[in-house]
Amino acid sequence: MGSREELALDASAFYAGIAFLSGAKCVTTSAVFDEIKHVKAAALDALVHAGNLQVLDPDRKSIDAVAAAAKKTGDLAKLSAADVSILALALERKATLASDDYAVANVAATLEIKTVASSGKGIRETRRYIAYCSACGKAFSPEKLECPLCGNKLKRRYKKISTG
Repeated sequence: MGSREELALDASAFYAGIAFLSGAKCVTTSAVFDEIKHVKAAALDALVHAGNLQVLDPDRKSIDAVAAAAKKTGDLAKLSAADVSILALALERKATLASDDYAVANVAATLEIKTVASSGKGIRETRRYIAYCSACGKAFSPEKLECPLCGNKLKRRYKKISTG
């Protein structure tokens, strides 16, 4: 791996140009690569051929660990398969994750994956989400969309877990 920091890039990091500007060894997953390959395809091919970008896929154990953490924070419904894959790859490789996606960064924080935001903002707190019914006041797991008691559409709210 050498002395250069390894960055795991999600789609937002590619759109921000991190892969082209960071000078770090970059990795991504095939799911993320498929999302962004229509943008600057020739430049992406050049990064891969120069050895500055590797497209790798995480193992099942890492994916399951990310899914469990995302379920715990209530972010699982907000994450795409590509989001889960890049989180799993960062976890597996102990890489720094570059993302501007709050749900991705929230799950990363709970897994103790170092993150950087291409916008420079990043997250200031980790959150745990729940679904709740504004009509009857009951709380449910964040995957639920409709109140099983009254049929009302559920809303989301969060509780701060930690402040960064």
